[in-house]
Amino acid sequence: MPLDQDHEYDDPASDPQDSDPLYDRARDEASYSDPIHKTMPLGEHIEELRSRLVKAMIGTVLAAIGTFYFGFQIIGWLAQPYLQAQEVMGFTPTFIQTDPTAGFTSVYLPVCLIAACIVASPWIIFQAWQFVVTGLYEHEKKAVHILAPFSTVMTGLGVAFTYFILLPVSITFFLKFATYYPEIELTKPNPVTNLVLQPYMSDTGTNLPADFVYDTEPMRLPVLEQHPEQLQEGMLWVDGPTGRVETVIDGKVRVLAQRTNRLINPLPQLGEFVRFAAIMMLGIVVAFQLPVLMLVMGWTKLFDPSIFGKSRKYAFFACFVAGAVLTPTDVFSMIVLAVPLYALYEFGLFLMKLGFGDGEMFPDET
Repeated sequence: MPLDQDHEYDDPASDPQDSDPLYDRARDEASYSDPIHKTMPLGEHIEELRSRLVKAMIGTVLAAIGTFYFGFQIIGWLAQPYLQAQEVMGFTPTFIQTDPTAGFTSVYLPVCLIAACIVASPWIIFQAWQFVVTGLYEHEKKAVHILAPFSTVMTGLGVAFTYFILLPVSITFFLKFATYYPEIELTKPNPVTNLVLQPYMSDTGTNLPADFVYDTEPMRLPVLEQHPEQLQEGMLWVDGPTGRVETVIDGKVRVLAQRTNRLINPLPQLGEFVRFAAIMMLGIVVAFQLPVLMLVMGWTKLFDPSIFGKSRKYAFFACFVAGAVLTPTDVFSMIVLAVPLYALYEFGLFLMKLGFGDGEMFPDET
């Protein structure tokens, strides 16, 4: 062999190892033997996990301080869509509470804790990523620069989607369904029922003097389409759109009476509704982290995107199952949630392919 062939690969550009994927992988694996990539013992992993859990709990406690401070405003914010829907549907806009301790134990406490978990969810995901990142390559660690803000954005989108779309759709469906029940005409009782009740009617009547003279003309209240522009103390009127008798007390419009003959008049307990809304919001916020999770799986090459691409029909079915679990029993709410969830799955699959590709989204600095 000629001597000049002994140095055939002296030129790095002509070295076939530089283009050999197996050699590149071996070189990457060998980098873990360097002090920089030294593997951690099991005890250090457990200590790191404990540290991350403590930091996640501290972040949740700090978030809870804020949610407990604004707890009443959060509860009012959650209850507002239902009260508005009640008024539009012609029901009395109010909640009831039968347990004297429910104001704190069933309403304030659980809502504030759930809200704290929602607010702290990006921080919790960040701590989970910091625990995983110790076993990744240097260029993979740079995912944290986009992971934390991306998770925060998806959390905000989940809250907005629940409050402005899903919750009103669910409330409107159930309240509208209640309006289909017939109205009962109490002024036209059944003749037989009237005969049976006649002896009791005299016992429940008012004891007026024998010489009492009944009025022949009823008092007529003005029927207004909207509230007067200038409110004066003691003003009294009937609100035409809702049929409520309203007055002005302490400079504010108060409802004196609202009578409905509907067979069903929904009056939910405040604790049940706000817990329902808060838990549904928490579940949807977690579901909206799907693109974040898929991006991480693609970035770390934990799963091949082709596996998820071939499983679209199963993902479509799973989205409807999640929609049925996270929403009430009506089919409309399930569809309203399932369709965006599947769109998030496709978006996450796109991000997964982008992170799984040969090109690095955050290449190492030269």
